[in-house]
Amino acid sequence: MKTKLRVILYGNTIILAGIHLSLAANPSLEVQVLDPTQGGESDLLALRPDVIIFDTHSIQPEFHFNLIQRRCGLQLIGIDPDKAQVLVWSGQQLSELSSQELLAVIQQNRLFQSTQEHQMFNRNRRMP
Repeated sequence: MKTKLRVILYGNTIILAGIHLSLAANPSLEVQVLDPTQGGESDLLALRPDVIIFDTHSIQPEFHFNLIQRRCGLQLIGIDPDKAQVLVWSGQQLSELSSQELLAVIQQNRLFQSTQEHQMFNRNRRMP
């Protein structure tokens, strides 16, 4: 049986409330809300999330950096309502890479960027 992805919405903004309504209907997700005034980074990590979604205006700038360093494999999604942007951070901790392995990491990132640019191009072509 496939395990549900645990998604934590960190905050209580209107943007996150709308996202909560949308994601909670997805049976492959376990969605929880944590109010930052009720719990800090340790409380957040204790919930063992796969993904944390937050409003970029309601957290400190170092928030995402601290979390990624403390929990490898965590995906963070910041919503910037002013710019209508979704910012995605993911943490990988790699050690003792050979130059070939480092090159593979760089190429993998480049492939991801190319895919993102292609999707953006296609999205813009559809707009009137």
